[in-house]
Amino acid sequence: MKTASGSFPLVVSFLLSAAFVPAQDAAPQDPGLTIKQSVQEVQLDVIVRDARGRVVKNLKPGDLEVLEDGVKQEIRAFKLVQGHEVEGKGKGPSQAAPTAGANTATNPLKAINLICIVFTNLDAFSSIKQYAVNDVKDFLKGQIPPDTWIAVFNLTNDLTVIQPFTTNRNDVMAATDRAFSGGGLDFAQAATAVLNASPNATSIQAAVNGTSTNGGTVADTAKLNGLGLSTQAAGTGAGITSSPAPIRQDQSGQRRQFGAIEGMRETDQILAMIRQLGTLPGRKSVLLLSPGLVTVDNPELFKSILDKANKADVTVYAVDVNGLNSTDPGKASSDALKNAVRASSSQSATGATAAKNMANMREGDTISDAVRTTDTQATLRALSEGTGGFLIGGTNDLRKSYQRLLDEVDTHYEIVYHPSSDKYDGRLRTIDVKTPRGDLSLQNRTGYFALPAFGSVAPLAPFEMAGLAVLNAQQPPHSFDFKAGAYQFRPSGANSQNDVVFEIPAGNLQATPSPDLKRYRMHVSLLALVKDSNGQVVDKFSQDSPYEIPEENLAKARTTTISFTHPVTLPPGHYSVDMAVLDRESGKSSISKVAFVSPEQKGVGLSSILLLQNKEPVNGKVAPADPLEFQLDATKGERIVPELGTNLAPTATPTVFFVVYPDKAITDKAKIQAEFLLGGKLLGKQMADLPAPDATGAILMQISAPAKPGDCELRITAMQGNSSTMQSLKYTVAAK
Repeated sequence: MKTASGSFPLVVSFLLSAAFVPAQDAAPQDPGLTIKQSVQEVQLDVIVRDARGRVVKNLKPGDLEVLEDGVKQEIRAFKLVQGHEVEGKGKGPSQAAPTAGANTATNPLKAINLICIVFTNLDAFSSIKQYAVNDVKDFLKGQIPPDTWIAVFNLTNDLTVIQPFTTNRNDVMAATDRAFSGGGLDFAQAATAVLNASPNATSIQAAVNGTSTNGGTVADTAKLNGLGLSTQAAGTGAGITSSPAPIRQDQSGQRRQFGAIEGMRETDQILAMIRQLGTLPGRKSVLLLSPGLVTVDNPELFKSILDKANKADVTVYAVDVNGLNSTDPGKASSDALKNAVRASSSQSATGATAAKNMANMREGDTISDAVRTTDTQATLRALSEGTGGFLIGGTNDLRKSYQRLLDEVDTHYEIVYHPSSDKYDGRLRTIDVKTPRGDLSLQNRTGYFALPAFGSVAPLAPFEMAGLAVLNAQQPPHSFDFKAGAYQFRPSGANSQNDVVFEIPAGNLQATPSPDLKRYRMHVSLLALVKDSNGQVVDKFSQDSPYEIPEENLAKARTTTISFTHPVTLPPGHYSVDMAVLDRESGKSSISKVAFVSPEQKGVGLSSILLLQNKEPVNGKVAPADPLEFQLDATKGERIVPELGTNLAPTATPTVFFVVYPDKAITDKAKIQAEFLLGGKLLGKQMADLPAPDATGAILMQISAPAKPGDCELRITAMQGNSSTMQSLKYTVAAK
């Protein structure tokens, strides 16, 4: 490589200070969190339920209407997909969907399925605890649909998180073994992954627009089985026998005495569960494992519970863990009712004692308590059926029941449409699905980010969705400073090489201590969209970088800069880069925008002029697509690290870097003219001949720039024959 005016080195596309150590145990992004980027054709999943929360399976295309940003879209394909069909064929685009061409891509907007495994009225000393744990493990052995997130909770006064939402069933399996030891994770943290998986977030601190669009109500004619007498099992599997039920018989007397208090407590528990789960996006399927549910003797209150659950898109599939012992839930009610019968028959007897007379007076309450507080399986059934689920109980073989549950969880309508707008600007497009039927509740993704297909149609990761949400925020955030710049290299008539550079001061990021490891955590995410003059996204760059910093290196790390560069080849034109930087530890974010020009080369070419920060070695071959990397010889190269800051100290000695590209069609040698201006006035001019270009046709230049207090400008003009090209660099030097 030939250089002018002495040595000439270069630098990095990803700069990592020695004070930083990449997090070795950082979990990779789960591929289940992603959606496809292409929006040439949208595949939308819609879950439809009636007012009781039951899945509706008889709709026709005319029953639903899709609007995107308020504009009605033409539905090109419409079909019902049963849960078992999803498992058998995968979740690809509908076979019935027409395509606009061989390269038409589909953007699948899958409905997020949430399964909440909730243990209630069980403790570490319960004799049936292990049945409940084994029951969950049997459930996890089934075919879990794609796009399904599972979390584990204990329900006491509130939901206690045992396992946050995850798509890893092994994590859920392990969590069930510690389900009765509690947990310190709050509910918001448990749902972070799910909220990040939704493309409808409006800030990094909290993803929004994830709640369902419509809520159902319970019809006045709903039959509340929990308030009636059930004399037989209500299991969904094999029948049960009328064998003795000692557990339920013991509970009969206890719950008759404390029924009102117990009923209020368990009612409050269910309401707390509905309230907390209702904040999550989409349909929530609750696998409620309980020995039974006691309610207060208030049909209207129970009806309101069902109403709240349906409005919150919560469907309960209750598992009566007593049923795993093949016991009869009606036996305890029968025993309690016999007491009421004996009290009734004694009314005609003479000489009754005061105690007997008191029992006679409470006969009505005794009958009510016998039904309400002993046949607790019937109440579980009422809660399940009233929210669109069903009761699982009365059998040791739950496989069929669980498969039915999983099929219902992922039964949906698949709609395919072609967006009427062909502008892919990264903006959030809102989707609204409507139906003229007022008795139906619809659940679907309520929007997506409009991005074009970039070659391989790479998926959007959660941190990219969060970055897009920040860029779409009505009030753009600016919680901390960072720098960015765009530089142009190797111009041509068709395409020019460009490099976008980002600098994030580590001192602006939060460092979270890990005392046990004697380390600090930093985590920064970056998303950048390159747009043309029409606002169309033509390129995307993103980086998610967690770091672990030893305690002894923290002070040094805070003084360094985390840098990224992104090369991009563009045709001539005017462009801009919209950038979002997210501090994942603090939850804060900032955005910025940089405009630049990709020129068309006519004659001699000249790159941008940049301040040189330093140079870094590149071992082996350099990346041909990266204009900041240069090959020195066959075994090593160098990479230029630009200095983005243009406000210089009084003692600064700035060095600039640029590249000249002679035109092969011109026989004259290339030369440059350097002009220095201070406050807009020309202070000096200098001409210099250039050496011959290297094998790539480039002449790399590194020169010292003047440093005078005030507003400085360095103009470089490359000349060859009658051809010339000029670039300038402006910077400010502080006064001494």
